[in-house]
Amino acid sequence: MDSKKALVVISFGSTFDETRTHDIGGIEQALAAAFPAYDQYRAFTSVIIRKRLAERGIKIDNTETVLQKLADAGYEEVVLQPTHLLHGEEFEQKILSLKDKFTAKFQKIIISQPLIVNEEDYKLAAAAIAVQVPPLAPGEGVVLMGHGTPRNNNKAHGYTYVKLQEIFDSMKFPVIVGTVEEEDTPNFEAVLEKLQERKYKHVHMYPLMVVAGDHANNDMYSDEEDSWKTQIEALGIKTTGHLCGLGRSKAIQAIYIQHVLRVLSLED
Repeated sequence: MDSKKALVVISFGSTFDETRTHDIGGIEQALAAAFPAYDQYRAFTSVIIRKRLAERGIKIDNTETVLQKLADAGYEEVVLQPTHLLHGEEFEQKILSLKDKFTAKFQKIIISQPLIVNEEDYKLAAAAIAVQVPPLAPGEGVVLMGHGTPRNNNKAHGYTYVKLQEIFDSMKFPVIVGTVEEEDTPNFEAVLEKLQERKYKHVHMYPLMVVAGDHANNDMYSDEEDSWKTQIEALGIKTTGHLCGLGRSKAIQAIYIQHVLRVLSLED
């Protein structure tokens, strides 16, 4: 008899129905199609998002609860695939930290990696993002809003956003990368400086996030006076908002599939 195998797709989560369906759901469907031998489960790491969804009658478990259910159901091999963008706080504290607790409960517990962890991932992610952007006229550019982290993970893991900026620059692709977290680098002040330096007349704005949730809809592209859109338009620059998370991109989904293949090949 074949052993019971599960693939748990772990996301930060989203209260936006469309992003759960297309951004998170897009990755989940791609992984389910790529690994049909594994039963698939969903977990969200954000306590606040799970609570808000529960208030609307939508019950989504955290990773620990899912793992306990799988152990009780007799699963022998479990693969955890985070959809988080980088090796940050959520991944470390809510996924990696569970390995010791659950190792004895399964024959194999395999933890895969977030979207961007090595040189190849950076290049693939940059190319996947570039493909989504419409053809640009002279004087047009792109602004990407990343989340950032208040901790030193960005520094510890090669300054994720700075490095992406360098890759876009080397591709001669007119992109400015910024983060919502003021303490991270580059923050929005740095974005505004670069916009004035580069003298773009029109920018296309995208979330550099797996899901286009609260930050994309409010901080990036709302009419509130402190949104990125409002402040950029105050400089006389025209904006076009693209409220689609990275999760719905086939090229991004392929990177997650590659990560699972990589950890499975290491186990063999």
